[in-house]
Formats: sequence, structure tokens, C-alpha cells
Amino acid sequence: MKTRTALAVALCLIVVEQLLGTVVDTLNRTLVEMPAWQHLGAQAWATFSRSADLGNGTILYPLAGIGGTLLILAAAITFRLGPRRPWFVAIPLYGSALLAICVILTTTQAAPIMLSLHRIGDDPRALQQAFEGFYRWDSIRAVIGTLEGCAEIWALVALSSLAFEKKTPSQEPETVAASVNS
Repeated sequence: MKTRTALAVALCLIVVEQLLGTVVDTLNRTLVEMPAWQHLGAQAWATFSRSADLGNGTILYPLAGIGGTLLILAAAITFRLGPRRPWFVAIPLYGSALLAICVILTTTQAAPIMLSLHRIGDDPRALQQAFEGFYRWDSIRAVIGTLEGCAEIWALVALSSLAFEKKTPSQEPETVAASVNS
């Protein structure tokens, strides 16, 4: 197998694995965990969430959410400031940045519900209402987050395809200038 072919196949396999991981990781809470909590009840969900989401999650989730959004925005800005901005890269990269902002916006609806669990105590009606509200907003956030992850992978593939392109002197003015000055 030729080097370029082997690299292309390896890239495709990694992309498929990342797509599967992105879909499963992002939709896990909505499609697996929340239905289980619905069966176990809002009280069990609240007890778990107080220990997990409002425990170590208070550090990890904002770090990943805000940090990830800042990183994809920085990537989009860096790309925008670059000399070459092909549409096949711009569309998924800018799309993922927009979707990351949408995830943050839906988080502004889901997070206060989660944070309210300390305040509302063990009132069954209040817990059920919090569970349903969180489930709704977390589901919306999960769908948008899945689309964001897929767009990021698409952008990564598009960016990496630039490395596979055959360069001509007209595409790389620095190379031409360097060879003229030699």
C-alpha cells in the first residue's frame, strides 16, 4: 500500500471512530441515562446529580464547555485571518463555531435547573419539574452538541485534506520567492 493511500485509510478510520464516539458521548445522557433516571425517579436523579454534576462536574463541565467553545472560536478566527480560506473548510469550521455557541446558549437554560437542586431540596413535585425541564434542555443541547462534534470532525478532515493536496508554485508564493532568492 502506498504511503498516501495508507495515510488516507488511517485518517478515514480515525474519522469514523471519532464520529461514533462523538455521537455516543454527546447523546449518552439523553438516550441512555435520562430514560433510566426517568424509570428510577426524580429523587434518585437529584441525589445522583447533586453528587456528580454538582460535585466534580462543577469544575469539569464548565472547563470542557467553555474551554471547548473558546478553542473552536479561536480556530475559526485563526482560519479567518489566514491567507487561504477555502469554502470546503470554512463551512464546517464556521458551522461548528456557531453550533458551539448554540450549545452554550442551551446550557444557560439547563444549568440553572441543575443548580437549583440544592435549593429545592426533596420536594417531589419540584424535583419532577426540575427533572423534566433539565431533560428537555439537555436533549436539545445534546442534539446541537452532536451536530457540533460532527462539524468539527468534518472541519478537521477538510483541513487535513489541504495537507494531501499537491502544491504548485502558484499555490505557495513563499516557496517561489524562496527559490528565486536562492
